[in-house]
Amino acid sequence: MKWRMHGANPEKLYEQFGIPMPEIVIDYSDNGNAIKRNKPFNINYEALFYDYPDDEVRKLRDIISVKDQVPSENILFANGTNEIIYILASYYQHQTVAIFHPTYSEYEKAFKAYGAHIEHVFDFDEIKDHISAVIICNPNNPTGRFFSHEIMSSVVKKLAAQNTDIIIDEAYIDFMPKEKRTLDVVNYSNVYILRSLTKFFNMSGLRIGYVLSHQNNIEKLKLRQPTWSVNSIAQAVCEVYLKDEEFINRTKQFYAEERKRFFAEITKLGFKYVPSEVNFFLMEVEDDIDIIKYLLEHGIVVRHTRNFPRLDGKYIRISLKSREENDYLLSALRNYVNEHQK
Repeated sequence: MKWRMHGANPEKLYEQFGIPMPEIVIDYSDNGNAIKRNKPFNINYEALFYDYPDDEVRKLRDIISVKDQVPSENILFANGTNEIIYILASYYQHQTVAIFHPTYSEYEKAFKAYGAHIEHVFDFDEIKDHISAVIICNPNNPTGRFFSHEIMSSVVKKLAAQNTDIIIDEAYIDFMPKEKRTLDVVNYSNVYILRSLTKFFNMSGLRIGYVLSHQNNIEKLKLRQPTWSVNSIAQAVCEVYLKDEEFINRTKQFYAEERKRFFAEITKLGFKYVPSEVNFFLMEVEDDIDIIKYLLEHGIVVRHTRNFPRLDGKYIRISLKSREENDYLLSALRNYVNEHQK
């Protein structure tokens, strides 16, 4: 059975397992924010239909410049970070690119599409001189592992000395309880930092993200980016979200508390987990097919790890939802443990 890679389409997984899909399904494979914004947006959407979007995304660049403490000329917005990944890939044709594993499958797909030679690495010491660029997801998807600002700064300097670029996907960094610190993209031309706005603000359908990099790199990326890449609605909605400090702080507080509570509960049930500071984590399982099928029958979708090197189905990935939904999952896991102890 070839299992699909991404979450957020549970009906396909039900079809693959031949299990009737319940009327109510909770998708714990979707890494979006479970917290909802409880204020009106007050956006005149109709007015956004008629004029072209701001192709320079100036308002959002100004906001991010202050938040991330990076000059606006070092910021480029795009139609999701996936667009940035594919534009970057186009500059490494037939070169050797390392991907730090386990990680998101789209990196390899993008770079292979442009003829790059791919190497899998699992440690920074494996990044040798012949490698043109290395891609790392930090915090990591699917493990939740995070390399500190100090570690990444050291890696950037080391790779700059050997003329190797580093592409750092920080799509989930806003879920971390502490304020993010930005690497030096003004003085180091070998670093690209990708940040998504669709995960934390739970609006994957709008497609918007940005890259922080040296000004020369930003100008190079612009050459291959379509004009009006970021639509007007995405820009307007993100402007509201980025200014909503109450929502941002409420999200961080919720996940900090819910991670601690949920981890304590699954530990009582005998499950082991990989520590995480974001909104998802890996839980170790003895039989991934058995527990995935059991949960599907109870309207619960989790993410398998069979396509991740060195995880190989020994874990399932769970994204935390609302407290009520998480309690439902805990109840199902409790019943699963009880039934398998008989």
